[in-house]
Amino acid sequence: MITLKNTRLLVATLFALFVGAFFVVKAMNQPEDKKSEIVNSQNQLTEMTWYYQLNSTNPADINNPANYALTKPDEDVTCGSGPIVCEIQDTANPSNSSQPALSHGNVSDNPDDYDRTLRTAF
Repeated sequence: MITLKNTRLLVATLFALFVGAFFVVKAMNQPEDKKSEIVNSQNQLTEMTWYYQLNSTNPADINNPANYALTKPDEDVTCGSGPIVCEIQDTANPSNSSQPALSHGNVSDNPDDYDRTLRTAF
């Protein structure tokens, strides 16, 4: 036997199901560019200036993230044209924030991707 109380409960349940289904369908029909825009803004990392700490042009040294720091190596060192990497622009390594991620691959192979600056030897 259906009572007035059971009828109200049934109507409220059906209403909640329809409202929930409406929002699920609306979210599923959201344009892809809007979804990717939200994801990209959450994953955006800030590029910082990383200073190369060695007086070496060896590719193994240049491509070692442990040889970079957020501080300049010496007050007397000036950036200019020369064979030694002075600084690169890159994001921090997610697992070690004191080193660059080297997100563009090797620094020696991709100088334009890193927007690197060169300096004369120490």
